[in-house]
Amino acid sequence: MESFIKKYNEKITGVLNGFDHILIRGYIKDFHIDQRFYYFISREGYLLKDYKRYVLKKSEELKSHLDKIEKDRRCYREFISSPNIDKGEIAKEILINAPEKEGLVCILSSVEPCYAMTVRKNPMNGKLEKRWEYRKCTHHYFYYNDREFGLMYVKIQSWLPYTVKISINGKEYLKKQLDKRGIKYGSYKNSITYVEDIKEAQKIANRLIEKKWHEVFDIFAGKVNPFMKNIENTLGRKAYSWCIDNCEYASDVLFKDRQMLEEIYPKLVEYASLCQVGENIFTFFGRKLNSHYKGEAVSDRKNYWQQGFRVKFMMDKNSLKMYDKHSVLRIETTINNSRAFKIYARGKWLPMGKSISNLYRIAEVSAKCNDRYLDSLAHLQGSNGLDKEIESLCHPKVTKLSEKNTNTRQYGSFNLLRDFTCKLFNTIMNGAYFIKGFTRKEITEALINIKAFGPSEINNMKKLLGKVTRLLCKLRAHGLITRFPRTFKYRVTQKGQEIISRILLFKKMDLLQSFAA
Repeated sequence: MESFIKKYNEKITGVLNGFDHILIRGYIKDFHIDQRFYYFISREGYLLKDYKRYVLKKSEELKSHLDKIEKDRRCYREFISSPNIDKGEIAKEILINAPEKEGLVCILSSVEPCYAMTVRKNPMNGKLEKRWEYRKCTHHYFYYNDREFGLMYVKIQSWLPYTVKISINGKEYLKKQLDKRGIKYGSYKNSITYVEDIKEAQKIANRLIEKKWHEVFDIFAGKVNPFMKNIENTLGRKAYSWCIDNCEYASDVLFKDRQMLEEIYPKLVEYASLCQVGENIFTFFGRKLNSHYKGEAVSDRKNYWQQGFRVKFMMDKNSLKMYDKHSVLRIETTINNSRAFKIYARGKWLPMGKSISNLYRIAEVSAKCNDRYLDSLAHLQGSNGLDKEIESLCHPKVTKLSEKNTNTRQYGSFNLLRDFTCKLFNTIMNGAYFIKGFTRKEITEALINIKAFGPSEINNMKKLLGKVTRLLCKLRAHGLITRFPRTFKYRVTQKGQEIISRILLFKKMDLLQSFAA
């Protein structure tokens, strides 16, 4: 991230990191254990054959509970019959008309698919057993304008196992805290565009990780689930266990105004969608390219009407996005599959689970993903000052590679439109090599894998290695790569990153225009 900030320092007021949306799922662990579930039903005074009658009765009790809340709180309540209606917009509209309203804003209900518990006859032994089925049932959304978290919702399904989902917006939380401290800020939709004290704002955003979440979520669950105390008394422990369903962590680069962002954003979109593909995606997510990997690494670009372009990279069900919001450039990592990352526990690195206690680690890995991506965008340069540098690659270079060499010698030029040259540039620009560098062997294997050499060249490996050595010398002579001292490792120079990025971008844009024609 530092290289990106340094490059556009004159246009940027600061960077704000923090959670965007966090979706928490609460489930009753005992209901997932057959014997504990059967024990609970028996203590309720029902047999398994009467299970349907029991849950229908409880659903009616839940409706009565909602009627009581509606009457006592005098809040808006509606059943949403269409999935195209945005429930969040309804809650926001109510708040616009009554901005001073705190606590429960509205109750919205809708029929949605979910996993629910039922009782079915086992055809093998003829006994009734608990089953999980994917079905539809009514879900109730409780929208709150919370004093601490701002606009949020708590959702409960009306059928066993009464799964609860809580959605918290990190930006709403930040706005509430900034208001309490009297810190001036500007906002556009779900983003902060300006803040008077950005360091203090960052400290506030970081405190979201430190909260005692179990206590907070238990309080909200008790408000929406009237059976919670009875479940705890019957089973003898806390009803709900909490886990992270998915979360979004954003790095917002705050530009001074919209015009300054518009000057560079189209170039960033073109570069990201054309040049950052394949192996680069592994690098963004902190992964090494592995031949045993069986998943997909996908990149795409979409133009949303009246909203602009969004670039998205996906891997292992997790995603990394870049889009703009007014004067804010947002880089956002969404974690759906936490096991794709590691956490240090019990003396070793293990796949990370979805426990709420791992929220700090999710923030760490997400921030690293955002940092790596922003640093990759810093390699993009405008054409100013690069035209002559690019042109010089088309001419032989007379120089000496080391001070130990007494005489200079001539090194060849590059054919920048040749397919092999573009494959070579793509290979050395692999993000995996930016820090640790690359060796002649690694580059040779990478070029073989992308079929840059013919069969006759691959059969004569000694001759092929000599050819790669000469290519590396030519790259060094033109200043595109440099060698680590006292090693046989190389890395792309800053000048090389700027020139090669520009060449690859031009080449790929030219190809796309040819296909379009």
